[in-house]
Amino acid sequence: MRRPSPVDAATLGLAVCYLLNDSEELATYRASSAWLLRRAPEWVPLPEGARREGWSQAHVNLAIALIGIHWVGASLAGYRSEGRSAWFQNAAAAWGLHGFVHLAACAARRAYVSGALTAPAVIAYGAWARRTLRRAGVPSRVSVAGVAASLPVLCAAHAGAELLLAIARPASGTVAVKP
Repeated sequence: MRRPSPVDAATLGLAVCYLLNDSEELATYRASSAWLLRRAPEWVPLPEGARREGWSQAHVNLAIALIGIHWVGASLAGYRSEGRSAWFQNAAAAWGLHGFVHLAACAARRAYVSGALTAPAVIAYGAWARRTLRRAGVPSRVSVAGVAASLPVLCAAHAGAELLLAIARPASGTVAVKP
C-alpha cells in the first residue's frame, strides 16, 4: 500500500473537513437557525414556522446528509482525478470561503453561531488545499461561477430536506422521523 501523496491528502481532506465542521453543525445548527431565519428577507421562501422557530432537528439532520453528497462527492472526484477535477477544486475553494461566513455571522450576532468553532479549520483547509495543488503543478480550474455553484446545492439540500420530511409526514401532520 502506497503512502498518500500531498494531493491525495488535499483531495480527501475536503471530506474529512466536512465531517468535522458538519458534526459541529449537527449539534448546534438548530438553535442558530432560529436567529438566522428570523433575519431572512421576506422574499426568501421558507416553510411555515421556520422563520419563527428555525429548522427542526430532523431538517438539520437531513440537510447535512444531503449537502454531504456534494462535499464528499467532490472530494472523491478530486481524489480520482489527482486534484484536477473542476468540481473538486471549486468545491474546495467554496468550502474554505464558507468558513468566513461562519465568522461573519458570529460578528453580526456578537455571539456563537453554528460552525464557528471549526471555521478556522475550514478556512485553513481551503488555503492549504489550494497551495498543495499549486505546488504539485495541478492546473487551477477554479472560477467564480464554479465556486458560486455550491450555493444552489446548499439551497437544494434544504429544499430536499423539507421534501423528504413532507413525504415522511403522516396524515396527522406530525413528522414520522425522530426530531
